[in-house]
Amino acid sequence: MYEVKDGSRTLQFNGRLLGESTSWRKGSTRWIEFALYQTDNGSYVLSRIGVSLVYHGSVCPLVRKYGLVEVSTNSIVEDAVGCEECVPTLFGVPVVFPEKNRTWAQVSDDPEAVLEALYKYDDGGARYLTKVAQRLLEDASKKDKKIEQVYKVEIIP
Repeated sequence: MYEVKDGSRTLQFNGRLLGESTSWRKGSTRWIEFALYQTDNGSYVLSRIGVSLVYHGSVCPLVRKYGLVEVSTNSIVEDAVGCEECVPTLFGVPVVFPEKNRTWAQVSDDPEAVLEALYKYDDGGARYLTKVAQRLLEDASKKDKKIEQVYKVEIIP
């Protein structure tokens, strides 16, 4: 059984993992992780996690803006990084405000909806796929012919 987070919700289902990709690179403090599943009944579950290692001090304006919650400095992960704006320290302060991972998921019955959910739009309205989305679709295309078909062949009316 798989579990995927969608904000404060948890989606549980039986199925198979079709593909995964990440934008993480050495030295990254924030990145995106995608996973695409197919349930036993044929639906697709697209999962996106925005991961962050960034923490803030109590005076940082982003604490209020993002609704961050204080935690003990002892509970901060080893590779956490202070905000570039407020430049907090872990030494001599009892609490800091870490960014939370942002989770999102979509369930759809057709592969076209998966592809549409991955598209981004630039300022001019042109749509495109990020490299991390392309890697997810390439990976999933090896295991699912429907995903391969909608990803690799676009019919323009």
